[in-house]
This record gives sequence, structure tokens and C-alpha cells, in this order.
Amino acid sequence: MSTAVAARVEAVLARLRGRQIHVLGPSGTEGSAVLDFLLAHGITPITAHDLEPAARFAATVDRTHPWLDPAGRAALVARLRAGPVAWRQGPRYLEGLEQAEIVFAPQSWFRYPQNAPVRAAVARGIPLWSLTRLCFEVHPGPVLGVTGTNGKFTVVTLLGAMLEAAGIPAVVSGNDRTHVPAVYALERLTPQTWLVLELSNRQLVGLPYSPHVAVVTNIAAHHLDDHGSLEAYVEAKRTIVRHQRATDHAVLNADDPLVAGMASGLAAQVHWFSRRRAVAPGAYLADGWLVLAGRQPVRVLEAAALAVPGDHMVENALAAMAAAAVAGVPPEAMAQALRAFRGLPYRCRLVAERGGVAFYEDSLATNPAAAAAAIRSMRRPVHLIAGGYRRAPRVEEFRPMGEALAAIPTRGVYLIGAAAPVLAAALAPLAQARGVGVVQAQTLERAVAAAWAAARPGEAVLLSPGCESFDQFADYRERGDRFVHLVEALPAQAAWEAGR
Repeated sequence: MSTAVAARVEAVLARLRGRQIHVLGPSGTEGSAVLDFLLAHGITPITAHDLEPAARFAATVDRTHPWLDPAGRAALVARLRAGPVAWRQGPRYLEGLEQAEIVFAPQSWFRYPQNAPVRAAVARGIPLWSLTRLCFEVHPGPVLGVTGTNGKFTVVTLLGAMLEAAGIPAVVSGNDRTHVPAVYALERLTPQTWLVLELSNRQLVGLPYSPHVAVVTNIAAHHLDDHGSLEAYVEAKRTIVRHQRATDHAVLNADDPLVAGMASGLAAQVHWFSRRRAVAPGAYLADGWLVLAGRQPVRVLEAAALAVPGDHMVENALAAMAAAAVAGVPPEAMAQALRAFRGLPYRCRLVAERGGVAFYEDSLATNPAAAAAAIRSMRRPVHLIAGGYRRAPRVEEFRPMGEALAAIPTRGVYLIGAAAPVLAAALAPLAQARGVGVVQAQTLERAVAAAWAAARPGEAVLLSPGCESFDQFADYRERGDRFVHLVEALPAQAAWEAGR
């Protein structure tokens, strides 16, 4: 650990020693990382609260820590269990919380009605900390944070690759359980290391810091059940730039009015990215090229050279370029990283081709705006598989998907899950005007079979649900993995092609 990191860690520990520390959700990735950090540095007393009963703790850690192998998960459980911790699990959850002087909570804590006592504690002035705040406090170097409704982790991944190509030290971490929490990278952090973080709306709620370089990709109506309104959701996202100073940098989407509006009143220097017009400083698309603005515009890469199709990929590339330029990445390194990028699991990746039909998996498209972006990106006539779970779905919410399907050659739509009837109603105008078949297939298995039976060579089958997955799957990863499994099980030749 560098001297600078050691000093930062010690400053944090000095504020925690001797305080009554309560940690929520230690069976989850964030809670376990916080508890592991505190125990490793001798912080006591600690009370750990978990909704899961003690008998299910190890099994839950197994499920929520895919970034660790089985031996690593077993070792983590052993470390946490061996520490001097007062455990409050299952029916004893939040017992004794009134004694807390500091509470560490995971990003989704406010979604659970059982956490009403936590809200009351915060209202009384008890400090609420998070793993994200801890990462900001212990890192002695620059932080580059990315938020937005869609494209966050793609931009984070591109930035990590660009920094690596340029030989600039960086630690990259996403915001879900598949990524190693950055607090485990203390040995790699120095004042010259860029800490590149994906930041969700939930992580930003109440965060007292903003990154040195903050990127906002786009904003669409999403997670409104978390915040109550689009306006409140925008304000949560605004936290990424709210605490910036004059020496900081905000990278904003000039084509998105809600994002562009964040420039008003900012202390930070504003950089733009745009797919529609030239901007400066920043990055933009012109004559089919990704261009870095400056005294002399620099063509970095032809957009056609991007392996992942679609306008959303162009926007992600431009956002990464604009932010990487601030971090000192030269155009050559940007181009190298962009050429090599082949897409991310669960994010509009080509998973197979069967009988001349391309199959794309985009299970992370858990809202209609994300699905619409994937639909518009298709370079082939498309068979769409969509649907799933959406709290209190409304027909008008799915209008972006209908508009996107109407703008491209659409061969068929196959709907799954609880939201299928509402989504079918939203797509009724498409069915009537274009004669596109909209089939309520109910399950993913039936949808894949129906799309496979109908698709012809040169067409594509796209899983882009526009909904969450919790009615039929544990999460979007399980849904995406199941789709890939079903596709891999298909024969090389379509049934119709075999003469049936």
C-alpha cells in the first residue's frame, strides 16, 4: 500500500475508531466488502444486520459474490464469521440500531420497507456511509465516475481500456455483484492511479462527493419507483456533478436535454459529446468519423469500424473519448481500445449465428429506452423477444420500443413475462399498420423457438426485454445466460429450411 493510500485509510479509520458502527447487508457484495475492510483494520465495535437468517448466510454469499470463486466465497464467510461482530440476522434484523453512531448501508437500502428504522436514524442525524463513499475517501488520486440510465459500464470499460492502452494506471470497478469492489484494490492505488467507477442512481443518493471527471451518458424515465418522479431521478443523477469544483471536469451528452441541463450553474469545466453536431471541447461524430475536438479536430476512428452496431455504441465511444482526453489519453490509444471492443455480456452482444440468423443478447436492457436503442442498432431485419417484469406498467412507457420497431424492418415480436399484455397493447399500432406478428409466447423457451421457426438467413433475433426479469428469473444475468443456452442448443439448420 502506498504511503498516500495508507495516510488516507488512517484518516478514515480515525473517524471510525471507538464509534458504534452498524453494517447493513453483509451477505451482499457491498456490505461484505465494508465489513471485511473494517475487520481487517481492527475497527470495533461492529454490529452486522442482515435480512437473511444465519442458516442461509453462506448460501446467500455464494449467490451474491460471483466475482469470487467457491474457495474465495468460503474464505470470506469464514473471515466475517470469525470477526468480533455482533450479528443481528433474520428476525433480529436492525435490533439495537438505535445505538448506532455510524451506519454503513448498501445502495438499495431505501427500497426495503424493513429499513424504516434506518430512515428514522438518518433523520435524527446519524451519519449514513456507503461502500462508494469509502472508496472516494481512501483513494488519494483522481476519480473518474460514469452515470446515466444506459451505457454506464460500457463507457467505464472503454475508459479502462483506453487508459491501459495509454499506459496510464487505472483501477476499474462496476456497481453490481459481478465486479470486484474497488476497496479491495488498495495495494494498487497511488496518487497517479485513476479510479474509474460506474455509479448508479442508488449509489449517488446522499453521496457527499463528486468525481474529478464525471460522465453522464443519458437520462430516460427509469427507477421512478426509487425516487417518485423523473425530476427526483434527475436530481439523484445530478449528484455526480453537484460537488465538483473549478478544477474538475463534467462530460455531458449535448444531445440529451436532461443531461445538457446539468451544465447550468456548474463550477466544473464542461466537456460535451454529440452524435448530431460538432461540439467543443469534447468529441463528436462528423462524416462517419469519431472526432476529438480541439484547436485542430482529430479524426480518431471511423464509426463503421466499431464492432458493436448502433447509435448508442457511437455515443458511448464519444463519451469515453471526451473523458479519456481529460485524463491524458492520446487519440491513438483511444482508437486501439475502440477497435478491440466486442461488446459486453448482457449488453447487445452477438452470441451466435445459426442457419444464417444472427442472435443478439441484450438482457441488461431492463427499460424501454435501452431496448429501443438496441432495436435501432440492428443492421438486419429483426425478430424481437421482449417483456418481463415492470412495476405497474403503462402502455405509454413502451412507446419508444414501438417507434424503434416501426423505424426498421421488423419481422416479428415475441413477448414473455408479466408485462406481455401491456407491451402487446403498446405494439398494437405496429401490428396493424405493418402487419407485424406480435406473439405472447409467455416463456423465453417458447419465444426462442417461435423466433427460430420464423427467422430467415440474413435476419436477426434480438433479446432486448425493455423490462426487468424478476417474474421469471433471478436477475438479468440468469435471463441472458438462459437465452445463450437456448441459442447454443439450436441446430445449425432451421426447421423451415429442412423442408418442414
